[in-house]
Amino acid sequence: MSSSRRFAGRIACGLAAIVLAACATGERPEFQDEADASTSPLASTGNVEIDTVLGLLNSVDRAEFTAGYQIDTVFNSVSSTGLVVQAPGQRRSITIDNDARTVRFIIDGPDKRTCDLIAVECEARLNDARISDTQLPHTFYADAFARRLAADAGRRIGDPALYEVTIAGQAAQCVDVVVTGGTKTYCALSTGPLARFVGADVVIEMTSYSTQPDESKFTAT
Repeated sequence: MSSSRRFAGRIACGLAAIVLAACATGERPEFQDEADASTSPLASTGNVEIDTVLGLLNSVDRAEFTAGYQIDTVFNSVSSTGLVVQAPGQRRSITIDNDARTVRFIIDGPDKRTCDLIAVECEARLNDARISDTQLPHTFYADAFARRLAADAGRRIGDPALYEVTIAGQAAQCVDVVVTGGTKTYCALSTGPLARFVGADVVIEMTSYSTQPDESKFTAT
């Protein structure tokens, strides 16, 4: 059986069990405030398979890219798109768009803003409450899921499985981690950004990737 058919079967089974798993575990994503977000996530868990993907997620600051995402939040049935731009000098722009909001986080040197692109107004801080309906922080594309993967390494109840797939036309390393309530899938590109996450609370899939940062995404319009 091909890897694409194996993945399709795994996703079909995983999505069918999502609601039951969510109800059983009551799991919610872990949020950090701005102070906590500056603390480096765990560098190693001692498991080679998990550390392969964890190391990629932890290396994302060295990359320059524009990445698109599909984000499906299970608990409140919110479907969003994400666009992450990382430019020279670790400048970052993260845009979340759904039926209720279009919010952009901009980190440009000392300038940190959270902007409502519909109202065309910004606040001078990074405010994850603006995208609370996604149940994710703005660092979902790397740091937040490096932390979640490190935490799940300590919660696992089986041996992780490491494998390679193609996502958004790019080679990605994936690890399946079995925890109480089901199996979680974490995937990352060689350049570091999250490429796929499948869990009881949210499913994230990278839909596009370019090594060229989109400089137009550093404005509030």
